[in-house]
Amino acid sequence: MAVTGTYITDPVLADYTDEAVERAGLDLQEIGAQHLISIRRSVGFVLSRWSNKGGRQWTFEQVTHPTVTDEVVFDLPVGTIQVQTAVLRRNGVDTEMYPIARSDYLIIHDKALRGRPDRYFIDRRRDTPSGLNPPQMFYWLAAENDTDEIIINVWKQLQDPGNAQNTIDIPFRFQEAFVAALAAKIAQKYKPERFPDLVTESEILFQEADDEDADTAPMVLSVNYDRFYGRR
Repeated sequence: MAVTGTYITDPVLADYTDEAVERAGLDLQEIGAQHLISIRRSVGFVLSRWSNKGGRQWTFEQVTHPTVTDEVVFDLPVGTIQVQTAVLRRNGVDTEMYPIARSDYLIIHDKALRGRPDRYFIDRRRDTPSGLNPPQMFYWLAAENDTDEIIINVWKQLQDPGNAQNTIDIPFRFQEAFVAALAAKIAQKYKPERFPDLVTESEILFQEADDEDADTAPMVLSVNYDRFYGRR
């Protein structure tokens, strides 16, 4: 038996669209310009909804930010939804930083007080396509040197696929789940009688992929942390 020795199955947007149209019960020969515009909108809404399901392993990116003396805030990468974890790296040693709420940050008496940063607040703001209004990370204590680094794992939104010859910002194991979700969106508009079955299938396929993608250490231990007195 001959095999290729490769593991590349990465359809472009046009391939996903054709497959989803067929699953929705439409004839590809009848698809016109208006259908394509409608389907293109649905692609964006599928990816948007998936972002609301939480971060997947492949949606995280590690970012390193060098501190600047007296700094208390910096912009996060465009497309950041949330920060999963943060540490302060000093002389090669990492110390965990702790997330606090907007109200907790507001009541800090002296936000310019210098020291070793050990907590942070994420101001998600309203993002813009141009990236002019990215989320920001406020931290405290204010940076006391220019040699520390803040290392963060950021959860990022899925990228816009753009034109029909671009690939989708998803891994191999989520490809069929995406096709099924897109087929359900198409059927909702053009074949409503098929929508219930397709949406059920899409949820099952997403859950299968999501279960496989789960962190290998699902148990999380929580430490009680007071915003003024530290670990307790």
